[in-house]
Amino acid sequence: MIHYFDNCATTRVDDDIADLIAQYHKTKYFNPSARSTFSLDISNDIAQAREKITKSLNAEGEIIFTSGGTESDNLAIFGSLRAKHGNIVVTASEHSAVYNPVVELNNRGYEVRFANVLSDGHIDTEDFLSKVDNETLLACFMHVNNETGAINDIRQLNSLVKAKNPRTVTFADGVQAVGKVPVNLRYLGVDLYSFAGHKIHCTKGIGALYVKKGTRLVSTVFGGGQERGFRSGTEYVGGIVALALAVEKAQANLEHNAERFVVYKQIIRNSLASISDWKENCTENVSPAIMSLAFADIKGEVLLHMLEKFDIIVGTGSACSSKNKQSRIAKAIGLDARYAEGIIRISFSKYNDEEEVKFLADKLSQCVSALRKTMLG
Repeated sequence: MIHYFDNCATTRVDDDIADLIAQYHKTKYFNPSARSTFSLDISNDIAQAREKITKSLNAEGEIIFTSGGTESDNLAIFGSLRAKHGNIVVTASEHSAVYNPVVELNNRGYEVRFANVLSDGHIDTEDFLSKVDNETLLACFMHVNNETGAINDIRQLNSLVKAKNPRTVTFADGVQAVGKVPVNLRYLGVDLYSFAGHKIHCTKGIGALYVKKGTRLVSTVFGGGQERGFRSGTEYVGGIVALALAVEKAQANLEHNAERFVVYKQIIRNSLASISDWKENCTENVSPAIMSLAFADIKGEVLLHMLEKFDIIVGTGSACSSKNKQSRIAKAIGLDARYAEGIIRISFSKYNDEEEVKFLADKLSQCVSALRKTMLG
C-alpha cells in the first residue's frame, strides 16, 4: 500500500470524477462548437459547469477554462499587460509558473521588481508596497505559498496596492488555496485568480482563470475563439464538468478536512519531539494541508528516498521545479544554510487517515535518527 503525502504535487482522482470524465470520452464526446443538437447539449454542460464554479467561489466575473495552473498563470501575466513599458511587482517566493513568466517579461524589456518574503514564506507587505508606483502594470502575490503553506492576506494586499495605484492589475495564484482554505473571490477583490483541477482530486489537464468583471485581458492563444475568445482550442469538456464537481466537493468539505489535518500535524510534531535540529517552516496562518519541515545537515532528497522504502511518498518542494538542486524558496525565506537542503514537504488529502499519519511520523523519526547516526559515524 502506498502512503501518499505529496498532495501539493498532485492528488488522486476521485472515483466519481473519473467516471464522469469517462462519459465525455465514450458517450458524450461531441465537439461543443459543432452545430448538432448533441453538441449544443455539451455546450450547455460547459455553461453549467462555469456557473457552478462561479457560485462555489462567489466570483463576480468570468471563469476561463485552461489546461491547468501554469497556463492560467501565463494567461494572467501576458494577457493583462496594457502597455509596452512599465514594471511588474512580484514576490520572490512565487511558484515557477509565475516566476519564470515574469523573468521572461524582464527579458522583453519590462522592469521586474521582486519583493521580499518573511522567514516563514509570508509576503513582506511593507516591502511589496514600497515597490508599487505609478508605473506598476501588474502586481502578483500568491494566496498560499506552495512550499511553506503560508496563507497571505491577499484581500488586504490587493486593497493596499489599489490604493497606491488603482490602474495596477492584481493577480493571485490560488492553485494551493482552492479546496484547502476559504476562497471567496468577491471578498478577496483581486482582478485575476488561478487554480487547477489536479490539486483537488480532479484530472490533470484542466484549470481555470478567474477574470474580475471590468478587468481587461487579451488572448495569448489564437484560433476558433473558444472561452469568450480568451483561450482558443476545443474544450476539454469532461475535465471542465469534472472541475466544477471537484470545486463543489472541496468547498463543502473544507472545514472537516482542515480539522483533521491540524490533528495530523500535531502527531508528526509529537513524534519528532525527541529529534534535534529541525524546524517547521511555517506554523502560524498556514494552510492546514501543508507541513514544511527542514532538518539540519540532512539532504531532503535522501530522506525522501529512505521513506520510499516504507512505501511513503512525501515531497521536497515544488514538483514543477524538481530539476533544481536547491530550493529558490529556501533562499527567499533566508533559511540557514544548514537547513536549506534538508526540506521535506508533507501535504495531506482527504484520503489520508490518522493511522497512516502515525505510520509516517514513526518512520520519519526513525529515518532522521538513522541519518544522524550515519553523520556521527
